[in-house]
Amino acid sequence: MTSRIDIEALAADLKPVQRIKPELGLAVTMIASVFASFAIINTYGLRPDILEGMPQPLVTIRSGLLLLLGMATAISVTAAALPSVGRTGDGWLWALAAALLLPVSALVAWLYHSAANLPFAPGDVDFRYAKWCLQLSIGSALLIGGALTVWLRTGAPISLNRAGWLVGIAGGSFGTFSYSLHCPSNSIFYVGLFYTMAVAASACIGRLIVPRLIRW
Repeated sequence: MTSRIDIEALAADLKPVQRIKPELGLAVTMIASVFASFAIINTYGLRPDILEGMPQPLVTIRSGLLLLLGMATAISVTAAALPSVGRTGDGWLWALAAALLLPVSALVAWLYHSAANLPFAPGDVDFRYAKWCLQLSIGSALLIGGALTVWLRTGAPISLNRAGWLVGIAGGSFGTFSYSLHCPSNSIFYVGLFYTMAVAASACIGRLIVPRLIRW
């Protein structure tokens, strides 16, 4: 009889939990990304070619690949917030493969220049912008990844390490995209090196920090 009473007392204290909505996680990510982009544009300005509506081809390509990778990983993160059986949300791997075209293209161009003894132009890898690229990209990534992590804590992710990687990559992709709206460089060498470093650093930060914050 005592056991029955205890069970009934526990059941009386239970409250229904509302199922989280993945689209809300995506909305949080998009809002944080827009805020980061607006902050950079408002502080440092928008690239002139984007302002004129005629962005350079490399700017269009790098922006598209960063958005593709960011969206794919964000979708995978929101899917990971819901417990499920089996592997789901691995489409981001294809987006990552596409984004790797930037550093691979930079490497191929560098090998060609080296083999042909062609001189590098001063703007090919302009280290003057590297500091701002990494600081603003990673800073924006922390904002975006932080917002996504706060939402993720309301869910029930199973693979914490995987979620950490995905949050870091998503934040890094959107954060680097936010910086790219201002970035004055038009060099594949610069983009392949420093954009890759920004996203990779954000991914590592996400892997180190996020699992501790979303642990049950």
